[in-house]
Amino acid sequence: MNLEQLNCLIAVVEEGSISAGARRLNLTQPPVSLQLQRLEAQCGVQLLERGSRKIRLTEAGKSLYDTAKRIQSLTLAAQEDMKNFQLGKKGSLHLGMISSGAGKRFFRGIRYFLQKYPDIAFQLYEGNTYQLLDALEKETVDLAVIRTPFSRSRVERKELCREKFCAVGMEDLFPHPVPETFALKDLQDLPLLGYRRWERIIQDTCRKQGFTLYFRCLADDARSCLQWAQAGLGVALVPESVVNLSQGLTAVPIQEQALESQVCLVRKKGRALHESARLFWENY
Repeated sequence: MNLEQLNCLIAVVEEGSISAGARRLNLTQPPVSLQLQRLEAQCGVQLLERGSRKIRLTEAGKSLYDTAKRIQSLTLAAQEDMKNFQLGKKGSLHLGMISSGAGKRFFRGIRYFLQKYPDIAFQLYEGNTYQLLDALEKETVDLAVIRTPFSRSRVERKELCREKFCAVGMEDLFPHPVPETFALKDLQDLPLLGYRRWERIIQDTCRKQGFTLYFRCLADDARSCLQWAQAGLGVALVPESVVNLSQGLTAVPIQEQALESQVCLVRKKGRALHESARLFWENY
């Protein structure tokens, strides 16, 4: 099994046919077919179901395709690192980022780090906390900035900051005059937009106080909540660090200790970090 064979598999699967995959690779069809035949022979299982219109992956093929994509990503990352070394840089740091983690405090830390290590380049990968934990497990990112709650069993973490939540929406959705702060019970009559991961925590806290809240929409990303809020569709419950993204909206802090989120820098437990990732972990 080699990179050429895996690249052929990826191209054929993503293009839907051997002929289209060959065009993507700037090859003729016969050598691509031969590489796939050799790959199946080496694996000892059928990887592709060749239909009249489109090629489909078998279960074994799906597993190998996922592995091939990770290998391809790591290969491209290694090539990028070597390119940076040729340019006199110390290499690239592959950093996963949630959208709500890039607040002022985060960028202060980045500026401080780059003052000490100006030759390190960043490769950013954006996603929600679950996606970035998966990327960390598959080692397609070196480190990730994510938000609680998350399972800590397979990661080491450094807490970067703690944040309260805010209710953010069009002013006409709030009671008048708009209060300086909200308690959770004050939100009972509002159409809420929230994080899917936080709904259980919020509702459990509310039930202990004898009520529940109505969520019009649940999402995995703060930006989605804010987009709905900007459309006047509800009031978003988001961490205070993303309030600066809410142009034209009113933001009111929520006074509830249970609604305190931590932004953390995490690494895969037991994984040895290369130089640029190690420096970031130790100095950020």
